[in-house]
Amino acid sequence: MGVWISGFFGSGKSHFLKVLSYLLENRKITNPESGETKTALDFFSEKISDEMFFADIKRVTTVGTTDVILFNIDSKADHQESKDVILRVFMRVFNEKLGYCADNPHIANMERYLEKEGKLQAFHDEFLKQNGAAWHEDRDSIDFKKDEIVTSLATVLKMSQESADDWFEKAEERYSLNIENFAKLIAKYIEDKGSNHRVLFLVDEIGQFIGRQDSQLMLNLQTISENLGTYCKGKSWLVVTSQE
Repeated sequence: MGVWISGFFGSGKSHFLKVLSYLLENRKITNPESGETKTALDFFSEKISDEMFFADIKRVTTVGTTDVILFNIDSKADHQESKDVILRVFMRVFNEKLGYCADNPHIANMERYLEKEGKLQAFHDEFLKQNGAAWHEDRDSIDFKKDEIVTSLATVLKMSQESADDWFEKAEERYSLNIENFAKLIAKYIEDKGSNHRVLFLVDEIGQFIGRQDSQLMLNLQTISENLGTYCKGKSWLVVTSQE
């Protein structure tokens, strides 16, 4: 469940990865002018003459539901982060895919808990009432919205104001992220989505990001791949591109 795609500069690695992402997710899209709806597979039906090859592609698109997370790692990384930068990027893009806060993982963790409790929409509504602007518009400015967040949490979770305030003050300090916990989180998400669900991470230009000398980053990437394999049992794949 780990795939390394290598090729020389300009050989089409990124293009191939993007086409692969379309096929693996196989979303339905509608032409706004004609109203015609097609899947990614439909676009290939008349382009591939090898029936066995097309049957393989079709099988991939019909085994279940798939979340495909395609990204260029350099554009998502904070280059001031430490040796766990790759893990943090993976967590960031996963949170972003689910609609959670991408830049503050402890806030995304709060959103995840609220959704688990069935209180996320209620929190959004209360925050809008307290703040006058939607949560998604202001959640990246949490340091300036402490009172609104604390009051909203206390209201929807029926906590005391003091308990909600204590959570907000210590949330970032208490938040801990490691590769094993990340893999378990992905596995739990897949389990909740159903037995035929998969999560695929498609990472462009990983080789340039890691560089030839940084063996620690390469080890981190390898460990992420191994842990996804262990906990997700083949339902979460990692596909990367790198220059030859």
